[in-house]
Amino acid sequence: MTIITELASGRPWRGRWMPAMFRNARFHVDTGIRESGRRLVPHEFPKRDVPYAEDMGRRAREFTVRGYIIVYPRNESGNELRQRNYIPARDALIKALEEEGPAELQLPLLGVLKVACARYRITEDNKAGGFCVFDMSFVEFGQAPAEGTRQSAAGVTYAATQINDATKALISDGIRRASGESISA
Repeated sequence: MTIITELASGRPWRGRWMPAMFRNARFHVDTGIRESGRRLVPHEFPKRDVPYAEDMGRRAREFTVRGYIIVYPRNESGNELRQRNYIPARDALIKALEEEGPAELQLPLLGVLKVACARYRITEDNKAGGFCVFDMSFVEFGQAPAEGTRQSAAGVTYAATQINDATKALISDGIRRASGESISA
């Protein structure tokens, strides 16, 4: 069964593995969790035993990631994660997590995601010196309503109102010019 799955997908999971990074700050991943679902609003009516659930669309995807940075026995040139001093990599990830706005999060098997960091926690323990653990929460950033891919009724109404107002202004301008009325800016 495993062989069939690997052949059907075209590549085994190890072939799709990518390094984890956020805003180009790299880290190792211990656990990655993706959470989403549907936004359902249940409606219950008096004297009716069967409820109705209204589907309001997909929930924003949330990603909970447990990452870590660890000391390596010797420095490997060109790999900031495999160094004897883990502190520069730790500080780079902290800086990336605290920066404002959305960015790309790359996780080993989920690919590249446009997210914003909602919160993070770093744990460093004296018993495990040279090792720090990051618990990070990211939220799918998505698009602003005006940039949406679907034209909602409100979006169409808004666009039509904008065009209507612009057209009225141009017509009014033309009528004033034709009548010789001065136009002030």
